[in-house]
Amino acid sequence: MLFGKTTGAKPAVGDPPTAGLPLKGSGKKYLLERIVKWVLFLLASVSVLTTVAIVSVLLFEGVRFFTSDFYENRPTERVATSEAEGLAGAAPSTLSPGSIPKVQVRATTDSLIYVNWEPPTVGQAVTGYEVSVLPVLNADISDCTNLPPDRISCVIANAAPGRSHKVTVAAVAGQGKGVGLETDSFSVPEKVKWHRFLTDTKWRTLLVPRSYGIWPLLVGTTMIAVLAMVVAVPFGLLSAIFLSEYAHPRLRAITKPILEVLAGIPTVVYGFFALFFITPILRSFSDDVGIFNALSAAIVMGVMIIPMVSSLSEDAMRAVPNALREGAYALGATKVEVAIRVVLPAALSGIVAAIILAMSRAIGETMIVFIAAGQNDKLTFNPLDPVNTMTGFMATTNFSDNAIPGTAQFQALFAVGITLFIITLCMNLLSQFVVAKFREVYE
Repeated sequence: MLFGKTTGAKPAVGDPPTAGLPLKGSGKKYLLERIVKWVLFLLASVSVLTTVAIVSVLLFEGVRFFTSDFYENRPTERVATSEAEGLAGAAPSTLSPGSIPKVQVRATTDSLIYVNWEPPTVGQAVTGYEVSVLPVLNADISDCTNLPPDRISCVIANAAPGRSHKVTVAAVAGQGKGVGLETDSFSVPEKVKWHRFLTDTKWRTLLVPRSYGIWPLLVGTTMIAVLAMVVAVPFGLLSAIFLSEYAHPRLRAITKPILEVLAGIPTVVYGFFALFFITPILRSFSDDVGIFNALSAAIVMGVMIIPMVSSLSEDAMRAVPNALREGAYALGATKVEVAIRVVLPAALSGIVAAIILAMSRAIGETMIVFIAAGQNDKLTFNPLDPVNTMTGFMATTNFSDNAIPGTAQFQALFAVGITLFIITLCMNLLSQFVVAKFREVYE
């Protein structure tokens, strides 16, 4: 019968469907499957925890850069006594007071040096005190000038943060002056404020007074990355169009691996290539090109990231269904029109994501800019001048004698690192947004 009932056991009500589920193994195969599962889970957990740990340390040390007082491994408070200088037993002149028995100085992050001393107990009666500081620089010692005999403290303002100073105090009696008591060197602590980090246009970590404005590094990094994309995007897209639309499958199988060899060349080789080959060519056209300059570094960096733009863009174009191409050919379109007006718009989300990822790669590049771009900390928009980048600063400081833990220069590495991390993270999120927003889904 056409609509007759079939005989046989009925499935139990509530039994889960079994279609699409893997068959359960038994014995050794099942045990091996469990082992592989837990090994993969362990490796994935280690990867996630390692990433979280690195980001946590970077955030913690970066925040310390804005919340710590940096003393350059030397205390900011000094106490000097005349006994330590061997002056306690010195016989003072009948016309001069004795030496100061004790001087105490204390420096703060407000660029202030508080000076306190004890009056001499021998010699002529004190009529005043003379306080001096070395080096003077821009220090304001107006509060420590023409001191009466009843003053035993004063404040030196506008001291240079991070700079070592010495303070000398001497007693004065009429025309005579006692032996001055000089303190040991002490450092004025510096504290970096986050708004100065984001607004200052000077980046100077070695010379005093120091400045930690991120803009010179940010402009240098952006300028080199943008110029690199000017080189990489046209050549990368043209290569992708050729491989996707014009190349024979056999030619594509040979050409694409050769092109991707560029990605396997060590970046230090690119750096020396830019310095000793590209830079002399640029200098032959203009004397304004420096030995170290941003343009040569950007050109070579653009060549380096061509494979990334080309490979990812070609994959996006190859994902476009052939039905779209065939429909365009049926309407009388040429191969160029199909590539430009059909394939490129259909693969636009993947191409934009490839460009953004390549831009992130250019921003994070170290050795090329470290070797070829120079370490000029001045803010400049001229690609013919040497510039410094965020990665270049980190490499330079890491290999210098200034990378001393606990100093502002050392903590600046983490502040620049977290800035670089935030920039690349935002660009990666932007690429994912572009792919999700404008992705074309074909049946």
